Amino acid sequence: MEETKKTVQPKDADKDLLENEASKKDQSIVSYTIKVKTNMTTTEIADRLSKEKIIDDAAGFEAYINEHDFSKKVQICEFVVTNNMTYRQLANTLTH
Repeated sequence: MEETKKTVQPKDADKDLLENEASKKDQSIVSYTIKVKTNMTTTEIADRLSKEKIIDDAAGFEAYINEHDFSKKVQICEFVVTNNMTYRQLANTLTH
């Protein structure tokens, strides 16, 4: 009797998932100093953070700030933020 060996290839979706995970591990941390100025809106802050690759979703971050009452507490100052910070960490940084 002859033995047959099979090599199982991952499905394309699995392959894509593995490649995405690998690329996330290879991403370097992005640091950015945001200068919050007088009368700067949360929309402007979120857009700037998105443009500088700190967050992926400007609208989502703005919604988070507004829903959790951080918008009225944002301080006028320079803040150093990174792309591995959570929305909560970013909001806490911008309000202290």
